[in-house]
Amino acid sequence: MHLTYRPCGWRFQIRIPRDLEALIGTSPIRLNIGPLAKRRAARVARLLAGHAEALFVACHTGARMTKDELIAELQRMLISALDAVDHVALQADRRQARELNALTLATASERLTGQMEVDARLQAIGTGISALHGRISALPKDQRGTIGEQLAELSALVKTSLDGGPERPLLLDELDRWIELRAGHAADKKIKTDRARILDFVAFAGNRPVNRYRHSDFQAFANLLARVPAGYTKDARLRHMTRQEVADYNDSLAPARRLPTLAATAIEANYISPLAVFFRAMAADHDFRSPMADVGVTIPSTAKASVQRSPFSVSDLNVWFAAAASERRPDLKWLPLLATLTGARVGELIHLQGKDVYQLDTGLWVASLLTDITAADGSTSRRQIKNKPSRRLFALHGVLEQTDFFAYCASRKPEDWLFPHAFRHGKSLVADPADAASKRMNRQLRTVGIHRPLEATFHSTRHTAKDLMRVAKVDPRTADRQTGHAPKTVADSYGSKTLLPEEVEVLAALALPEGLDLAPYFVKRDRSGSDGKS
Repeated sequence: MHLTYRPCGWRFQIRIPRDLEALIGTSPIRLNIGPLAKRRAARVARLLAGHAEALFVACHTGARMTKDELIAELQRMLISALDAVDHVALQADRRQARELNALTLATASERLTGQMEVDARLQAIGTGISALHGRISALPKDQRGTIGEQLAELSALVKTSLDGGPERPLLLDELDRWIELRAGHAADKKIKTDRARILDFVAFAGNRPVNRYRHSDFQAFANLLARVPAGYTKDARLRHMTRQEVADYNDSLAPARRLPTLAATAIEANYISPLAVFFRAMAADHDFRSPMADVGVTIPSTAKASVQRSPFSVSDLNVWFAAAASERRPDLKWLPLLATLTGARVGELIHLQGKDVYQLDTGLWVASLLTDITAADGSTSRRQIKNKPSRRLFALHGVLEQTDFFAYCASRKPEDWLFPHAFRHGKSLVADPADAASKRMNRQLRTVGIHRPLEATFHSTRHTAKDLMRVAKVDPRTADRQTGHAPKTVADSYGSKTLLPEEVEVLAALALPEGLDLAPYFVKRDRSGSDGKS
């Protein structure tokens, strides 16, 4: 939240949570509050921030609101917020008077601090303290003990209110309920990962009532994560250690021997962001202010900079394709070529079924992620995708007609996986087919000698595909529709949500880089026109 002063008055600003940017946009929400006194403007801003957080939680739980609708709702709330601030200020003055009375009796163990939110219970407690003060003065000395005990009890209630109110449920008790509510609102893998990251935080900060965490707990956690070696749980020497222990161990090594630590972007996206979403929901459910609402958690400057993935060079692709084209397993053979030409994610490609690859009326080929997954018995299940823009058609390049890929697709039944081997390891089913396929592809890259940790991995095919489209001057909006990236602007979100036939035509005829050798994939044709594999 930001509050800035301009010649026309104060302006309130709050950023859109990262996980809502695809729905609402990336630009912050801004409202003009007007020429108020600084203190009053700050109070209004805090109330608006609370309303905005509640609206964000509603969006997380399924409410579909555009940015304009959010702003309109906040503008309606602004009028009531101005009245509410005046009321709160008046009540705050009355509360300060009650604090002086409590201090005069010398029974309060701590001085009552200023608190903006005043509720009916605190008013009743303050009235009780004032009444007891008068009764104590009027009673004989030998009767003051009972009254003193009552006053001590009331003082304890006051302290509880000022400490954030009664204790809410423990974090671990609420975590599983929150996970259940998120089902269907995010990919299963994302939900599972977020749960694991929140459990990591509990292991560090302890299992407390959800309203008993402070901003410093999250900042200390981020500071520790910046020192933790990446993937240390896979190291048999280190996996038994806590994060604190493994960070201290890594720091004790000579600089040249230290293990690579977590990158700043990984800390922000994989740890801090899920915690912010969780505590925003808890604050709305249990009526307290999220400790992450007003002040962001900063990542230490000592955290490792992120490694930027790079696209594959033409020479690297030629080496890879020559090896992949000779593979007998369909996934090992076709995934490298398909991912490079389409920019599709590995999880999207391995979940293609026979029904998902087809020709349009124009004769051009596409793959569809719009339909549900169909089982052999005819039942369906929802296709797991990364985000809303990922549910799409993507064009298949015309060069694939020179291969036997479409013939292979035609040999599969509508409900068959195109790449069934991706779902099994020996006789056992794979728990996470997309993850297993990614690891298998990266092993293939290492085998041919073009894998570079983090920089050149199977995911680099998406970067390669984007470069191909960029060099060919493909409209950026079309490129985003092809790869399943979210629209960059509100204007880009208008129009058809899937590729138009004209866009499929452009992508199917995309110019390929000079020197790219796809001959290992091509089939030979004899003079009669029939196909024979090369």
